[in-house]
Amino acid sequence: MTDSLPPDNEDQPQRKLSVAHDPLKRFRGGRVTTPAQMEERINTAYMMMLSGGSRRENVLQLAQKYNVSQRQAEDYYTAAQKLMKTDFAGKREELLNQVNNMRMHTVRKALKRGNYQVVAHLLDSIARGAGEGSIEQEANQAPTLNITIDDKRHSSPPESHS
Repeated sequence: MTDSLPPDNEDQPQRKLSVAHDPLKRFRGGRVTTPAQMEERINTAYMMMLSGGSRRENVLQLAQKYNVSQRQAEDYYTAAQKLMKTDFAGKREELLNQVNNMRMHTVRKALKRGNYQVVAHLLDSIARGAGEGSIEQEANQAPTLNITIDDKRHSSPPESHS
């Protein structure tokens, strides 16, 4: 069976249906997405990106959650990626401040839950971000060992007493 309309009369050839003429292929609902809905969907995509998962997995979840096509969900995801670029397009110092704030927030949560290993790891990470434990600092603090070897081959042998 083909996707075509039955001819009105036998003299006209069958014509193929386009998306515009096929109610099964048209967009569902017929409602235009409002700017507020668009922002909500992009923010949801952004949060999905931050919480992990592959691009494909996140796009499929978006499509299912908002009952849109995968192509439309891809557009939301792409817009969220642009947001992420602008969020992280600051100076190094600003980014380091944001990262350290997130680390400290996580340290507080981990302390409340008793996850001391996570706390120790994050505190170490914060210290490294501040320069403690850097290669340069460790090189300055490392002890130096100097070894000198006297060449005894060319000197006269010690006299033996008999």
